[in-house]
Amino acid sequence: MGLRVQWGMIVGLQRCNTYRVEDLLPVLRRAVADAGGFDMTGKRVLLKPNILRDAPPERAITTHPEFLRAVIRLTREVGATQVLVGDSPGVHRSSFDGRTSGLREIVETEGAEWVDFTAGEAYRHVPDPYEEPQFALTDVLDRVDAIVSVAKLKTHELMLYTGAMKNLYGLLPGFSKARLHVRHPGREEFGRMLVDLVRAVRPAYAFMDGVVAMEGPGPGNGYARAVGVVAASPSTLALDVVMSRLIGYDPERIATNRFGWGRLDGIASPADVEVRGVTESDLTPRDFQLIGEGRRGLGIPGLRVPGFLKQFGLIQRIETRLRPHPVFDHDACIRCGECVQICASKALRFVPDESEAGRHVAIDTRACIRCYCCHEVCPVNAIAIPGR
Repeated sequence: MGLRVQWGMIVGLQRCNTYRVEDLLPVLRRAVADAGGFDMTGKRVLLKPNILRDAPPERAITTHPEFLRAVIRLTREVGATQVLVGDSPGVHRSSFDGRTSGLREIVETEGAEWVDFTAGEAYRHVPDPYEEPQFALTDVLDRVDAIVSVAKLKTHELMLYTGAMKNLYGLLPGFSKARLHVRHPGREEFGRMLVDLVRAVRPAYAFMDGVVAMEGPGPGNGYARAVGVVAASPSTLALDVVMSRLIGYDPERIATNRFGWGRLDGIASPADVEVRGVTESDLTPRDFQLIGEGRRGLGIPGLRVPGFLKQFGLIQRIETRLRPHPVFDHDACIRCGECVQICASKALRFVPDESEAGRHVAIDTRACIRCYCCHEVCPVNAIAIPGR
């Protein structure tokens, strides 16, 4: 299955309603064939699944372990000499091993290599960047010839949608991810930064696990939703254009799509992306719960800021400030401290109270940059974003 696509504008879409690897692997093969092929002959390949946090697969927070199994086998089929797998979750503790999600066991039983993203750093430069001229990424990149995004189809409180491009953010080890949120707090500038990241990483291929997706308040506390779709493409941007549209977004609303046009894979607009296999209309889920329908623009329902105004820093800061801040359910909170730990803007802290726990999380709404990282990492859904 040699790679025959010049610009990577083709996305292969296929229906799959099960995670049984004997069913899933043939479907992935068809998606790859539809997309023009997948050739890793003689390459050492890093597979980057989505492990926002090490949660059980039925939560739909992570790439499903059986989907990863199928991709590992397929990557070997197309000639890879070595397959490595890893990620850096939002809160990357030394105890993180990927076992709760089931992904680590799959890596070991399939004979791939689990890698630690925090062992060292590798620097990658971005020519003519939007926001970031250089990234300090995991030094695992120095050991491989190709990077493959193995993404999960999910909504995202900040970015509205998270897919193949946003999945690469986990190549930043540890809490460096949170620091970049502080530097790029708004949806627009954060989207531009992610496009810079994709240009720095230059992923070779992308797969999407949409067998069971996440809708509602994603990417960590939404609701599992059976969609029954898998996708493959040599372009992370093309894949995200198609998959964001499939669940109901105008692809232009997704910042990573919009800022990727003209900079990634020769794609200037959604019209440059071709879908092969099963048609989008046959796979589109009904009434998929999206993010942002009630708080567009300057936080006013139904109002959107014209694109030309978003180039001005003051407008971006106002738009960020008027987005809703996280709200904490102190009764549901287990006081694990992950939200406090990940908050790079120092907007969260524990304060004493008269409860049995003796403390609760307090938020400084003036310091909060509305990145919603705290919402992403909360393991008990004790943080809400009002007005979604």
